[in-house]
Amino acid sequence: MKQNILRRISLVALLAVLFSGCEKWIDPEINENPNNPSDVTMALILPSTQASLGYIIGGDHSRVSSMWMQHTSGVDRQALALERYSVLESDQNNLWNSFYTDILKNLDQLQKKAEAEETMHFLGIAKIMKAYSLMMITDVWGDAPYTEALQGETGNTTPVYDSQESIYQAVAALLDQGISHLSTPEVAGKPVPGAADLIFAGNAAKWVALAKSLKVRHALHLSKKNGMGPVRDAINAGGLIADNGGDFQFNFGSAANESNPRYQFDSERGDIRVGKKIVDLMTATNDPRIPVYFDKRDAETYVGSGPAEANVNAAWTGAGYAAANAPTYFLTYFEMKFIEAEAFFGNDNDRAAAAYNDGVKASLAKHGVSNTDWEAVNAAETGATITLEKILIGKYIANFLNSETWVDWRRTGIPTLALPNANVSVTPRRYLYPTDERLYNPNMPAGLSSTDKVWWDN
Repeated sequence: MKQNILRRISLVALLAVLFSGCEKWIDPEINENPNNPSDVTMALILPSTQASLGYIIGGDHSRVSSMWMQHTSGVDRQALALERYSVLESDQNNLWNSFYTDILKNLDQLQKKAEAEETMHFLGIAKIMKAYSLMMITDVWGDAPYTEALQGETGNTTPVYDSQESIYQAVAALLDQGISHLSTPEVAGKPVPGAADLIFAGNAAKWVALAKSLKVRHALHLSKKNGMGPVRDAINAGGLIADNGGDFQFNFGSAANESNPRYQFDSERGDIRVGKKIVDLMTATNDPRIPVYFDKRDAETYVGSGPAEANVNAAWTGAGYAAANAPTYFLTYFEMKFIEAEAFFGNDNDRAAAAYNDGVKASLAKHGVSNTDWEAVNAAETGATITLEKILIGKYIANFLNSETWVDWRRTGIPTLALPNANVSVTPRRYLYPTDERLYNPNMPAGLSSTDKVWWDN
């Protein structure tokens, strides 16, 4: 990559601490040095926050859920315990803190600066990224601080927990506002995102397409409440991600301090392998994505570890997802096609089948393994042959390591998952709130276990 991502993160983190904390006890004008500014520009906040988001979503946010959904399998130490549903409050401390301090706090600062400087495209990006982040937070925890979050500097260290329903309403509003801001021409002389935007290089049209696509995902998550009509309406409104080139993803670099979080985890811990469920599904059809998804290392064949089997000889995650420079996928074109297939199944099966076929082909093309012979058999559904299970299994395979798979399973119960042992009867449906919240914030909802459902899951 052209820029040293982690160096930027470190700089912004240091300056954020200075900016938010030191003014409480040091005269901000003392020893002022023009070469060591106390403020951070939007052009620094944006890329560092995008890098942090890529690291969080590709790491802590999806690591546990990917084991529960049997994309991967814990084979030793803490990973094996988590696979067996032995869940502790402390397991998600880092994820919670990272979302609020590294993502939402920075996005709040970016939004305030963009509003002050009237830079509409920075503002639109900030709101869309905030909407995405809030949805990722509430989907794993349910109720969470939002309206009173990030107020520690003013003395509010015990924010109220907003309901998941109200957070989803806020997400919808942020997406609409982001679309409006990015549809407004920038004023000459105002800062523009440009190269500071490591995802779309300041391309407003791609950000708008992303926001409209997130509105589709938003409606899908609420389908147990509202049905599929709103999902179809959002799809038919158009303007969505139209091809693999519009994918919302973060591209890591090959340098040691720019590498993908799963690569770092595998290099340092090595106690997770790929899961038997997805390996068996893909080997059954000789799926061309197998060598992209899995790395068999010294084994002769691709083998996955079953739930709590602790097979240390199973395959590792492949280079497509665990190489140093492998990307983190947030929302892709192929996911949108699978959503379309599900939304129109039972309403227009011909359209559902076509969308499914397009989703499978787009996933293969994304990984550079398009295969017309394989697609002629495995991406050739018709209105008469398509089923809901085929759609969701196809999406389960395409969305490898993506926590969206956990959302889909909670909504539909597909795919069928084996339990890790006879002592548990229910797969977890939420993350536990972190230890510090229980100890220091009396507003934290009490009495919840990892098997309790979030609001949209009821």
